[in-house]
Amino acid sequence: MPFLKILICAVGSYLLGSINSGIIITKCFTGLDLRTQGSGNAGSTNAYRVLGVWPTLLVVLGDALKGVIAIAGSWLILGDIGRACSFLFVILGHVHPLFYGFRGGKGVLTTAAMVAVFDWRIAVILVIVFVIVVALTRYVSLGSVIGAMLMPVLVYLFYPDRIVFTFCTLFAAMWIVILHKDNLIRLKNGTESKITLKKHMSVPAKEKPKDQ
Repeated sequence: MPFLKILICAVGSYLLGSINSGIIITKCFTGLDLRTQGSGNAGSTNAYRVLGVWPTLLVVLGDALKGVIAIAGSWLILGDIGRACSFLFVILGHVHPLFYGFRGGKGVLTTAAMVAVFDWRIAVILVIVFVIVVALTRYVSLGSVIGAMLMPVLVYLFYPDRIVFTFCTLFAAMWIVILHKDNLIRLKNGTESKITLKKHMSVPAKEKPKDQ
């Protein structure tokens, strides 16, 4: 039955999205909750600030992989409808994870990975734009917002007849921009943190978080 299949795609994708690699990897390496460190966000950028390069690669891999698995599985279950449903619910799970008090990341990396499953060319363009913006400005948030805004435009240009997926990426882009509202305010005020080259952790391994 279509309704049951949609429900399976939605719930399964949300649960997969709720598996937050940043929180898991940071806990394994340091004993800390990533959301109590740095910017307080559970995404890969904050993980990089706390963990350095190599552990963050595990975060990137995990966040990308869950999106790929969800999209591929939902497509097998319900085709394009399942894939569109999965796209939205993975992001919902990543941003508001069931397993971590509904406090997660901003979904940029996971969204890019899911777009890559749909069409790797679009994902490559978005990554190139992101890298150029970050390289020139050192603002990851700016690269993320610009990439998010470009995403539905590229999907429409490549697939003008796939309106459903265009609307899904448009909704995701708007969501990502809204989640970056504080970053945009700091960018406007000139107080946004710039990314710096970092190899090592910022916190001692297994350090206990302070009481709040």
